[in-house]
Amino acid sequence: MGRYVDGDVAAFQAVYDALAPVLLRCLLRWVSDRALAEDLVQETFLRVHRARDTYRTGAPVGPWVLTIGRRLAIDAHRRRSARRERGTSDGRVPEVAVSPEPASDEPPAGLIEAVRAAVEALPESQRRVVAMHKLEGRSMAEVARVLGINEGAARVRAHRGYARLRAALAGVFAQED
Repeated sequence: MGRYVDGDVAAFQAVYDALAPVLLRCLLRWVSDRALAEDLVQETFLRVHRARDTYRTGAPVGPWVLTIGRRLAIDAHRRRSARRERGTSDGRVPEVAVSPEPASDEPPAGLIEAVRAAVEALPESQRRVVAMHKLEGRSMAEVARVLGINEGAARVRAHRGYARLRAALAGVFAQED
């Protein structure tokens, strides 16, 4: 892996050949679906490739790759669980009530102003992170790089900002219901 980080493209094949079978066996245990496990192997190595600059030369590669794969398996499990229909005790899927008239595409009166005011009320450090991440669509890594802070600090600022926004807007959305 150290050679690959240093620019030896052929070294990636050696890492892949050594770890892909091990990772596939682990993923098969974790997700119990061969097609999904094979997709997750590919996604894992794509992420290894993208994160190669963060690899600490000399550190064990196997645990690093398996951790990435495990996190992807957990995410896949969460996605599958979220999509699964919830049945009643007798096994039927409950009917979903549909309103007869389509919902308006227009936001409720005053909502946009309330959101703008809540964002403006954030402390500057949180406002910048929230704006860059949610409004500009930048990744947390990019936000951190632009602000000159580490990614963990950017995530903490974002989390605190989102919590303040939720609290500030809770009353606005409660009025909508």
